[in-house]
Amino acid sequence: MALPPPPPNLDPLIAELPAGSVLYRVHALRRDPAEFNPGVGAPSRFAPLEAGDPRKPVPTLYASSTIQGALSESAFHDVPFRGPAKRILISRLHGSALSPLALNTPLQLVQLAGPGLRRLGVKRRQIIEGGPRTYARTTEWAAALHDSASAPAGLTWMSRQDDTARAYVLFGDRVDSRELIALSGPMPLDVSPGLDFVEQAAVEAGITVVR
Repeated sequence: MALPPPPPNLDPLIAELPAGSVLYRVHALRRDPAEFNPGVGAPSRFAPLEAGDPRKPVPTLYASSTIQGALSESAFHDVPFRGPAKRILISRLHGSALSPLALNTPLQLVQLAGPGLRRLGVKRRQIIEGGPRTYARTTEWAAALHDSASAPAGLTWMSRQDDTARAYVLFGDRVDSRELIALSGPMPLDVSPGLDFVEQAAVEAGITVVR
């Protein structure tokens, strides 16, 4: 079922992410833990995001409510669910890091789950479960939700890769990086202790880590 274009005057359901919440982020090691992506790079479900002035992409930051969720949406994203290719090479993790972040202020986020999806008139399989061919349309929805009257700080949904975890994308024109406090330095994923988290998550998901 194709995702239709977003209608005008969207009125999304808003959920508050309270101050003190801890988010887990996998990011390029060259970036600081709370540094937003400036709106460049390969397309993803809700980024790069052009809203308002298309010459000024909205910076974004992806995160998860759990370490497993963060790894599932990044390091494990392209690992097949079955077969001999259900593995990951440690060398593929080079240059990536895991960072825990704490919010020091509450954030108002669009709820893209349960009644929030029904309110918008879309199904999870349309906006959350589609592959890269749907990203042009899903980023169009993200831009429309960003521009809605509620002026949300980001979006939240149940992770496609790990439906026990929440996924988040925060909008850098509404969330200051100073509102995200790094609880520890970035942990490279190809060496301990970051690699320990990868191996634990891989065991739980039945993924083989190849050294």
